[in-house]
Amino acid sequence: MNKRFVTLLSFCLLFMIFFTACERYPVRALLGLPKPIDSWPDPWYIYDDEINTKGSLAPYRWEDDPYCADWNKVKLDFACKDHPKNGRKCIQFTWVGNVNDPDKSFFGFGLMATEYMGGIVNLSDSGYTNLKFWIRGNIYTNCTFRIEIPKKSGGYWVRRDLDVEITGNWKEYAISLPDIEEMSEIEYDISIALIANGITNGGTVYLDDIRFTRN
Repeated sequence: MNKRFVTLLSFCLLFMIFFTACERYPVRALLGLPKPIDSWPDPWYIYDDEINTKGSLAPYRWEDDPYCADWNKVKLDFACKDHPKNGRKCIQFTWVGNVNDPDKSFFGFGLMATEYMGGIVNLSDSGYTNLKFWIRGNIYTNCTFRIEIPKKSGGYWVRRDLDVEITGNWKEYAISLPDIEEMSEIEYDISIALIANGITNGGTVYLDDIRFTRN
C-alpha cells in the first residue's frame, strides 16, 4: 500500500476520532442544523445538549401575561456547562424573586413543537407513554417547579407540579402520558415554569435529557 495513502488514511481516522469526541452530535454542530426527526424515535430527546423539537429550535418565552416575572431577573441558558447529567450541556434557568412580584407570579418558557405560534403536532400515533427528564437545583420557599404539555384548544394534556424537594443531586422523573391516542393537537412539546405561591426568592433549576419514551 502506498506510504502516502497510509499516512493520509491514518490522519483522517485520527481527525474523525478527535472530532467525534469534541461534540456529542458533531455533524449537527458542523452544519448548524437540527438532527432530523422523520418518524417517532424512542426515545425522542426534546433536549439533549441542544433543543431538538419538530419545529422551531428557538424557545418561546412567556412575556405578555401580567403575572409573568420581569425577564431582567431571569437567566435562561440552554448551553450551561455546569455539571450536566449527560453530554456537555444542560438547561439552567434562574428566577430571582422579590417582594415586588405579585402573588402567583411566574416565569417560564415553551419548547416549540412547530415552526409558528398556534401550530400543532400530532402525537397520537407516536406510542409514547412517558415524558422523562433529569432535574437538580435549589428552589426557595413558596416556589414550585411545573412542567406541562399544553393543547391547542386550551387546557393541558399534562400538568405536574413537583412537590418533592429538588436538591443539588440529579434525579430522574417520569410523567405518564394519559390518552396518548387523543394527543393530536399539542401546541408546544412541553412548557416549563417556576410558580410563586406567595412572596419568594425564586430559585435555580437545571434540566437535562428531556425526552418522550415508550416505557
